[in-house]
Amino acid sequence: MLAVEDRFMIKDLHRQGVSISDIARRTGHDRKTVRSVIQAPLVAEPTPRVRKARKLDPYVAYLRQRIAAGVLNARKLYDEIVRQGYTGKERQVRLFVQGWRPPRSPQATVRFETEPGQQAQVDWGHFGFIQHQGRQHRLYAFVMTLGWSRTMYLEFTVSVDMALFLRCHVHAFDYFGGVPRQMLHDNLKTAVLGREADGTVRFHPRYLDLADYYGFTPHACQPYRAQTKGKVENGVKYVRGNFWLGLTYRDLADLNTQARHWLDTVANGRRHGTTHEAPFARLPNEGLQSLVGKAPYDTSLITARRSSREGLVSYGGNYYSVPVTFACQTLTLKQTEQDEVVIVSPQGEEIARHTLAWGSQQRVVVAAHSQSLSTTTSPAHRAGATQVRVDPPSLGHLLAAPTVEQRPLSVYDQLLAEGA
Repeated sequence: MLAVEDRFMIKDLHRQGVSISDIARRTGHDRKTVRSVIQAPLVAEPTPRVRKARKLDPYVAYLRQRIAAGVLNARKLYDEIVRQGYTGKERQVRLFVQGWRPPRSPQATVRFETEPGQQAQVDWGHFGFIQHQGRQHRLYAFVMTLGWSRTMYLEFTVSVDMALFLRCHVHAFDYFGGVPRQMLHDNLKTAVLGREADGTVRFHPRYLDLADYYGFTPHACQPYRAQTKGKVENGVKYVRGNFWLGLTYRDLADLNTQARHWLDTVANGRRHGTTHEAPFARLPNEGLQSLVGKAPYDTSLITARRSSREGLVSYGGNYYSVPVTFACQTLTLKQTEQDEVVIVSPQGEEIARHTLAWGSQQRVVVAAHSQSLSTTTSPAHRAGATQVRVDPPSLGHLLAAPTVEQRPLSVYDQLLAEGA
């Protein structure tokens, strides 16, 4: 095929009026060739290239649907279509998703690495709302990440109160199989009560009690320096971008079941982008403090309540009975992790245990608690208590009933006539 320059020269000579035979002699080409060049366009239109079928093509519609739903995590999308039968490379999915990503501005950060077993980072994330026990609650995610191995723990809750904060710590330690030496977090209200003028942190007493029990030291980030705990910040972002997007669940229990499966099979089993190892592969070398021989910390929610004259204690909008011998007393109430209400006497003895009631204005009553004070109080209810018996009141002091005179009806008729 002639070069474009030669074809242009032939066309130019023809425009100047040079005959085809003369152009053939000048260029050394056959007259048929010269004629075809003159009749054809200088630059031929490119022939459409037939695109080779890709293994990804059958899944493009699904990927576009998921991307429209906000799922832009290529790894998550790859795992989903693999379960549907995709046999191609993950790189094809990444290239497909890349065109849908918004541009990101680079941000310089300094990464701080920790020694094995030295530190874990903790944070809460807000994930909208959930229906739980017949009411709408805010939904939170507790995330703890070990600094060296990057092993992550995730648990969803409907509150960020102290009892659940402590409970999530206990569950995380159990999941990791040990306790790090330090715990780093921002200025969570459940952990930090405030700071002195010299910068000294005042931690919540129950959080310090948990730290003392398990042997770790709490550390709070400087205000407005949340990037200090970047590992767990990235962990919360990872939960949002991988686990959470496109997720469906029935209730809180189902959500946490799926979260645990995701931790075991995805989050802690993947090859980490920084360490280039799976977190579970590094966890045995994390060097955590052992939990052997240590019972779980009591994470019950503890509060004080005064019982009524009827021997009822108000808690959470409902009422729970106690033995009437403890009426009108200030008692200690514990809500346990098993959703039981345990009521303790001023002497520290358990006097009642009930199943936590959901809703409001419900009365949870044990019949034995409302027995008359004439019944001897059981030592199991009140050790060392004096036996109290109330005798029925004497009737001797009551006055005799007055005598009523009986009259015939004619007397009343006469009185009415006189009054008329």
